[in-house]
Amino acid sequence: MASRLQKFSRLLDLVGEGNRLEIRGAQKLLIQAASVLLTGYMLWFALLGRIDVHVQGAIFLGVMLPVTFLSITLNRRVQRLIWLDYVFAVLSVIVCAYFIYNREFYINFFEGLTPIPPREQAAGIALTMLTFEACRRAIGIGLTSVLTVLLLFVPLGPLLSGLLHHAVIPLDYFVTMQTVTTNGIFGAPLQVAAGYAFLFVLFGTFFHFSGGGRLLFEVSAAVTGRMTGGPSKACVVSSGLYGSLSGSPVADVSTTGPVTIPLMKRAGSSSVRAAATEAAASSGGAFLPPVMGAVAFLMVEYTGIPYRDILASALMVGILYYGSLFLAVHLEAKREGEGMLDAERLISLNNALRRNWYSLIPLAVLIYFLLAGYSPIYVAAVATGCTLITSWFGPSRIGPKRFVDACTETVLRMSSLTAAVAAAGVVMGVIALTGLEGKFTLLLMGLSGGLLIPTLILAAIVLVLLGMGMPTPAVYVMGVALLAPVLTGVFGLPMLESHLFLLYFSCMSAITPPVAVACFAAGAIADARPMAVAVHASRLAIVGFVLPFYLIFHPGVVLAAPWAGILLDFVLGMVLVAAVTTATIGFTDRRLGLVYRLSLMVAAVGIFSPELWVTLPAAALALVLLGQEFLPEKFLPETCVSRRAGSTVPAKR
Repeated sequence: MASRLQKFSRLLDLVGEGNRLEIRGAQKLLIQAASVLLTGYMLWFALLGRIDVHVQGAIFLGVMLPVTFLSITLNRRVQRLIWLDYVFAVLSVIVCAYFIYNREFYINFFEGLTPIPPREQAAGIALTMLTFEACRRAIGIGLTSVLTVLLLFVPLGPLLSGLLHHAVIPLDYFVTMQTVTTNGIFGAPLQVAAGYAFLFVLFGTFFHFSGGGRLLFEVSAAVTGRMTGGPSKACVVSSGLYGSLSGSPVADVSTTGPVTIPLMKRAGSSSVRAAATEAAASSGGAFLPPVMGAVAFLMVEYTGIPYRDILASALMVGILYYGSLFLAVHLEAKREGEGMLDAERLISLNNALRRNWYSLIPLAVLIYFLLAGYSPIYVAAVATGCTLITSWFGPSRIGPKRFVDACTETVLRMSSLTAAVAAAGVVMGVIALTGLEGKFTLLLMGLSGGLLIPTLILAAIVLVLLGMGMPTPAVYVMGVALLAPVLTGVFGLPMLESHLFLLYFSCMSAITPPVAVACFAAGAIADARPMAVAVHASRLAIVGFVLPFYLIFHPGVVLAAPWAGILLDFVLGMVLVAAVTTATIGFTDRRLGLVYRLSLMVAAVGIFSPELWVTLPAAALALVLLGQEFLPEKFLPETCVSRRAGSTVPAKR
């Protein structure tokens, strides 16, 4: 049995993710030059350019695919680049250059009328295979397995019977869908990556290089450092603020984790709890405006809802999520006896702002231009330029060398996302070709009995399963293809609430076992087992799995109701968050009994109901139960005071 497991492990090493190398030498010079050129082009494109979709996508892939092949090895067992990597890199440049050269063909193409010449078929097949290989190296076996099954389904589907059967798909039609039209590789996911996502990741990188990360941490430390569990609370606030700009859980963990995790461990937190706090706080970045990451931009493309409206709709949910996380780490800190932040890290808010005031300017510019209605890519470019200028007001000046380093880091960060969204485009094309969307709808409705709540639960399970090894944008794209037609078409749910449901569960996949990418990154920093981190992070972030259901039945929390409904749904949401978090952690100033925790959960379930005659009594019950634990003793009856005092358990030290 052990030998079989070893053989299976070796097979996964061969076909799974490659090793991400530290770039050096000629390889480094090539990637740096390509990164600077792409950055310059993207800034020009954001400020002045208007280019055909195929040309924009081909230019972007013409840099990102070679960078992927030159920075990630063939598989985990290969520790350096080999000749095949250079072949793939050169072939990527040639194929993408062909798409740029042949741009007139795409401009004048009419589906069903324009014939697809053999060289176009060869270029399309080559780009699809290069995308597949880049996905395998950068993402691993999760998304690659889905892609493999769907690509095999195209030729094998006509041989199947029943629900899975589809008509024969000619090769030229497959190529048309994947690389000639915008339903495949050059579809919305790649357009988002080659526009919004790259520019906002660029802004986040330059903001960090200019000292903005230091500002976020010092402000967080100033506000929370003197509280119980100060390091954990500073982690929640700083990771949330940085995550709202980067939108990438792994990038957030990798940036803030090396600072926050050691501080939490020194204050008495275990390695698992420190890593879990960082992972949970980083994974909520896409919940929180002003950026929300690539997934929010994908939502703009698929729904047509203006970006500014999506940011406004997500604000209350982001506040509720981070409020629950703040409460969870507070209760755990009391239970574990975690103290304040280290004395050398304590700083007043005035000093934090005085030392890093210039980093507030790019944030103010970003928010002002977004609220003023400017295009997000224009806003990102302007904010990036502003960051370059303001960096010279402080010690972290971005000169030529640091400019090249920031461009290179942005491109390397984007390589995995690019591979994922290009592969997601292939997936979308195959689903459209084979009619899999309608087949999945029938299957889902059969399993749920045509009822809304079971369908929502199944949709959540599907998104969590898809999140095993798939980046957040790819999970969302799959959800849009397979689940959105059910929610909006069959049940008639509003577009905004349906897509936010998909978006939030896609974000939570970053901490969901067994393949929790944010937890693997945090576990490596904290020297903790990733699976233990994932379980603990899911427990801390339990409200993240609850809020998507809540907003379906209480649309006021996403501003889709009159002002009275918005206020009521937000207040009910706060009660729900407090009840679920307290019941899950099971500790206030004492260990909470099972009956008390179950009563809180029952009250929380009642709050979900859209009927006020159910919701209001449930909220009242939750408030009474919470008041017994959180209200000062002078406001409580004598029996509650004596019970609380008699059940107190000394905190661990």
